Amino acid sequence: MSYLKLSGVEKLFGEHRVIKGIDLDIQPGEFVVFVGPSGCGKSTLLRLIAGLEAIDNGSLHLDGRDITHLPSSKRDLAMVFQSYALYPHMSVFENMSFALKLANVDPAIIKEKVDRAAKILNLTNYLERTPKELSGGQRQRVAIGRAIVRAPKVFLFDEPLSNLDAALRGQTRIEIAKLHRDLGATTIYVTHDQVEAMTLADRVVVLRDGNIEQVGTPLELYDRPANQFVAQFIGTPQMNVIEATKLPQLTTVAGMAVPALGAIGLRPENLTLVAPGQGQVQAKVELIEALGAETLIYVSTESGAPLVSRLNTRTELQVGSTVGVQIDGTSAHLFDANGRVVAAGKH
Repeated sequence: MSYLKLSGVEKLFGEHRVIKGIDLDIQPGEFVVFVGPSGCGKSTLLRLIAGLEAIDNGSLHLDGRDITHLPSSKRDLAMVFQSYALYPHMSVFENMSFALKLANVDPAIIKEKVDRAAKILNLTNYLERTPKELSGGQRQRVAIGRAIVRAPKVFLFDEPLSNLDAALRGQTRIEIAKLHRDLGATTIYVTHDQVEAMTLADRVVVLRDGNIEQVGTPLELYDRPANQFVAQFIGTPQMNVIEATKLPQLTTVAGMAVPALGAIGLRPENLTLVAPGQGQVQAKVELIEALGAETLIYVSTESGAPLVSRLNTRTELQVGSTVGVQIDGTSAHLFDANGRVVAAGKH
């Protein structure tokens, strides 16, 4: 039996159906990430689960209890917002303990819970400071700590790292992963950053236009995308998807003939740049991104198809160089004219 169950959940704003009948089962202790482009409905879906928006159709059950129409305060959930939402005039201790004080919890128990959360989050030395005396990462940890002390059944994170700089975002992402491992709590995490989704999730839910496109582990989505949208959304840089007519040299994918109206999907690591005259395709180097541990090389084929190749080494190539492209067709994906996967190669 699932721990958190969404059945036919819908949300309407006027005549506009923002969430279009979501069915999803989440297991206890699972870390589930909602991911998708801006406007896909991921934050709205999280707010429906939290009780911050009313569910118009469908039902929501938590641990066997129907919470569809319960107020947020009665759902036994805790939400961490993008904006931290800390009280500026309160100390870290007061911010973290505020919900417990409102619930008239014994002060000794409050201190015990706050001290434990502060220790987990490395905030023990900051309990008497106010938010303005903290860095962005520390403020986010206070917001997480405020959720921890409530010991909810489910943690909800709404793009918690988007206000942090790149280095701090990576560090805090590691801290959230460790925190989930230590607490073993059921967690739903919303992000538009598919790198966060790939590194944090037990399962990823890919959303588009209020619908679920695919649910699976990060590597399942990477290796076996259900359609062209998921294939191009998951992976950095994204999958090369080229009209079949622009790659006539590739006639079969995973043992299936490539139809004229289809498209071919090629991960950057499945393209090898070779000497001019070799490989199936000839191309010209348009851009080189030397990232240190890897190099991304963008090329344009004779038919005008753009491709990006990922190398785990550095390169002597220069912009404008002519190269051959060796394509590993056995690892390619084949999409029909509607973007559905009709063949997927080995992984």
